[in-house]
Amino acid sequence: MFNLRSLDLNLLTVFEAIYEIGTVSGAADHLALSQSATSHALSRLREACKADLFVRTRQGLSPTPVAKEMYPAIKQALDALRASLGDARGFDPARSQRRFRISLPHPMGPFYAIALRAAAAALAPGIVLTFDTVSRPVALEDNIRDGIVDIAIDWLPITLDPFVNRKLFDEQMVLLARSNHPLVNAGITIEDLRKAEFVTLHHRREIEHAPQALRELSKLIIHEAVHVSELLEIPTVVASTDLLGFFLSSMGPILEERIGLQVLRFPLELSPLPIYVIWHETRRHDAAHRWLREILVAELFSLGRMGQAVQAFAK
Repeated sequence: MFNLRSLDLNLLTVFEAIYEIGTVSGAADHLALSQSATSHALSRLREACKADLFVRTRQGLSPTPVAKEMYPAIKQALDALRASLGDARGFDPARSQRRFRISLPHPMGPFYAIALRAAAAALAPGIVLTFDTVSRPVALEDNIRDGIVDIAIDWLPITLDPFVNRKLFDEQMVLLARSNHPLVNAGITIEDLRKAEFVTLHHRREIEHAPQALRELSKLIIHEAVHVSELLEIPTVVASTDLLGFFLSSMGPILEERIGLQVLRFPLELSPLPIYVIWHETRRHDAAHRWLREILVAELFSLGRMGQAVQAFAK
């Protein structure tokens, strides 16, 4: 077992900063250290681990497999220590320097991110929020458990213990078609849909594990002509082809106004698509994390584009 007495624990914060930022200079600025002190700290940690931790690339420093294995445990330990020390003296948003990462696979993710950043900055200028908006996040469960991601907003709950899933609101699925589409109008039928060609999202999980609305949708869409990786690619493809697409109703006004798409109801009533906010049980009593959840709920509610009222979940 490694002897922690021989290790300066400040080296771990240097490792964390270089891993997340990707450059020694950027990590030095973040930690308010000189570049030479940061480089020296990295060298000391490399000697202690007896392994290379980063390799130089055109983009900066890339973590080695050893560093990738170390990072989740170090990140979780440092975040737990920061939270404990912060709670010991009382969490003060106005003075806090906490960093949070939020996963927003929802297609409104970029819009939500802008609003959340502004709301948080008004109350807590030192708190940093970063966002991932990829539609199909890899290893989301592991990242939430390891503290790499603090909160996720997604339509697929994590049913493993001890994850917390709270329904945030219900979405409805809508049909997308380009303006002046020769075959599509408000009178479109189920038979028309079964003959049409669609652009669809790559399946994230087996369809039997998908929400009820997506399983119902899969029975209507027979001809999948094109698969894309990101939800926001679907409107772009629909706007320039005769392919149809499906999307979430909260984006309907934006797609009509900015892209000129037809946004139509499906000829069959589909089940609502619940959107969940997800975090790990170990964060429940973290005062800063609770504050983040409350800000998230309040801001998403104020956006007024949800369709249904946001449900309280922070307590």
